[in-house]
Amino acid sequence: MPALPPLPPPPGAEPPPAESGTAEVTDERRSAAPVVLAILVTVAVGIGIVALVSWARDDGSCPAGAFESTRFGYCAVAPAGWVSAAATPDGSSLDRFLVQDASGTITVTAVPLEQGQDLARFEQFVRGYAEDAGGRTGASSSLEVDGAEGVAFDVTLEGPDSTLRSREVLLVRDGMAWRITLADEEVGFGASVRQLESMLDSWRFT
Repeated sequence: MPALPPLPPPPGAEPPPAESGTAEVTDERRSAAPVVLAILVTVAVGIGIVALVSWARDDGSCPAGAFESTRFGYCAVAPAGWVSAAATPDGSSLDRFLVQDASGTITVTAVPLEQGQDLARFEQFVRGYAEDAGGRTGASSSLEVDGAEGVAFDVTLEGPDSTLRSREVLLVRDGMAWRITLADEEVGFGASVRQLESMLDSWRFT
């Protein structure tokens, strides 16, 4: 079976883009980010830059005030108090959602699937990186987001001073695969998961 296309580097490997209409991350937020985003580094270590995604989709109705990603073909309402930064061709290769003065981070990217690849293969691909980097992966649960088939599972990484958690949400639709990753410290993970679920409820493909 052919290899999956490369995913982008994890958050923290490149500075967040300066976009109009998005808030800048404070010095305090940036100082906390390396610790919080360490789990994304371990999950995605060794992954290359994703190719620019552009394709025509059926018209979707975006909720009022939603963040719209023209690069990855979706829109969603960011959690209350979170700020968004879009991926750019010459900058960040992920859409980012950050909560200032706290540790939660959500990133979104998408890659094309090759013929014969499916959700199960994509999940295996993402799990493999997490486990190879020392993460402990949990059981999968099925879900549906705006009509797209998906799975979700958690990753736990035990550090010397704290435990880091992430939730991977993987979606497949029309030959594309989306990877939505929430990362947070264990103490705030439950609250951040509720914010992610609210965001997924508002998700629309465009």
